[in-house]
Amino acid sequence: MNAAMVVVGVNYPVRALLTAGTYLENGGNQATGLSTILRNPLAYVFRRFGLRYPDQVDAEGCPCVNLDQLGRHNVIEHDVSWTRRDAAQRDNATVQKDLVEKMMAAASDGKAVDTNDFAKLRRQRLQEQRRDNPELLYGMLQHLSACGEIAFVQALFGDRKQKKVPIEYIEALYLEERLPLEEGWTKRKGWLPGIGELSIQAFKIVWTVGKIV
Repeated sequence: MNAAMVVVGVNYPVRALLTAGTYLENGGNQATGLSTILRNPLAYVFRRFGLRYPDQVDAEGCPCVNLDQLGRHNVIEHDVSWTRRDAAQRDNATVQKDLVEKMMAAASDGKAVDTNDFAKLRRQRLQEQRRDNPELLYGMLQHLSACGEIAFVQALFGDRKQKKVPIEYIEALYLEERLPLEEGWTKRKGWLPGIGELSIQAFKIVWTVGKIV
C-alpha cells in the first residue's frame, strides 16, 4: 500500500496516516481505558476506521490485515459509493460500469469532471440510493469519507489549478483499474499532495454539495 502511494505521488504524512490506519484494531464504540488512549491516541481517535480484528496477527505473531477485510462495511467501504452498490443490495464489492459511466457523463464540458460536477453527482447518487435502498446508512461520517475519496482522486489525477479529472483518466482508473499512463498522466513533480490540500479539497466538495439531510 505504501509503495503504491509512492508511485502515484502522495507525500509522507498522508502515506503514514493511511498505512498506519489500515492496521488499527476496529474498536467501534467500546469503552477504552485512559492508559490505552494515552499510549496510542491515534488508535483511539481512528478506531472506527481500523480494519484489524482485536489481537489479529499472522502465523509469526505480527499484526496483519487480510485483503478481504479492506471491504469491511462502514469502515472504509460505505453506502452511496461512487462506483458500487450498497451492502444491502448484496454486491458492494464489484465496480458497476453504469456508475462509472455516470461519473464520466457528469463532465459539464464533456472532457473533464470538476468539483461542481462531482458535487452534483454526489447529490444524484444520494437521491438514487435513498430511493433504491431502504436500509441506507449515510450520515456525515460517510459523506466526509466519500468527499475525501474524490478529493484524493482530484489531487492526484486532476489538473493543478481546477482539479479537473479527464474522463479518460476516470475510465482507466475505475473500469480498467490501472493508472492512466497511456492517456498522458504523470505523477506531480515538486510539491506532492498532502493532508492540508486533501482536507481543503474534501471540504470544498462538502460545501458545494450542501445539506444532505
